[in-house]
Amino acid sequence: MKRKLISVVLILCLVMTSLTGCGGNKEDRFRSYIESVITANYLGTSDEYIKTTGANRADAEAIYLQNATRLANNLNKYYGLEISSDTELAPRMTEVAKEIYSKIRYEVSAPRMDNSIYYVDVTIYPINILNDTHDYVTEYVGMFNQKVMNGEYNNYSKEDYRHEFAAGIIDILEEGTKKLTYRDPQTVTVRIIEGKDTYYISDDDFRAIDALVIATVSDDITPEEGDTTTPSTESTEESWG
Repeated sequence: MKRKLISVVLILCLVMTSLTGCGGNKEDRFRSYIESVITANYLGTSDEYIKTTGANRADAEAIYLQNATRLANNLNKYYGLEISSDTELAPRMTEVAKEIYSKIRYEVSAPRMDNSIYYVDVTIYPINILNDTHDYVTEYVGMFNQKVMNGEYNNYSKEDYRHEFAAGIIDILEEGTKKLTYRDPQTVTVRIIEGKDTYYISDDDFRAIDALVIATVSDDITPEEGDTTTPSTESTEESWG
């Protein structure tokens, strides 16, 4: 089985911000806007985002929750976990996703102008948790499959069996968030799109930022349980989401 992690496609971007809504010069407002977009999506820090964009607080908080939930769902897909109806493990995976995002490292450079267009460089240090935990997951899967072969789960219901396997994966990810590493920084240049009274960044530019937040995995790995009903997870070039 091959799995390739590409990126987690999130929501946000076409949020227009008034050019006259905040103090300071235009360059400062552009930089503050991009920083607030990043924090609203990955850290749940919405005060600056609300101030900068004029967004509703409930909507800003919903952005963060939706993104954390999306990452949790894609981690479930990545590891072949079926826990959407598991009242214990589904919330745990969402908390893992929030914890992963809480470790985001980034830098937003001062805007620069080129041919009357403003550009901003955003540098991301990709979170390497999937590679950090790879060996632990591989070892765990081997041990779990050996137990399957030994008949230790013969009397388990399918739900209990899936719960048992998923709990071990989540344990590893939870531990991994405590000591994760980062890949070498990469920079995305985003364009500030200005209207008559508004400015924003495009969905494509935000996706380019998002694609770097979690480091990709290109190694062939086999983090699946012994259940033959586990969905196929062939290598894909599609984005998460």
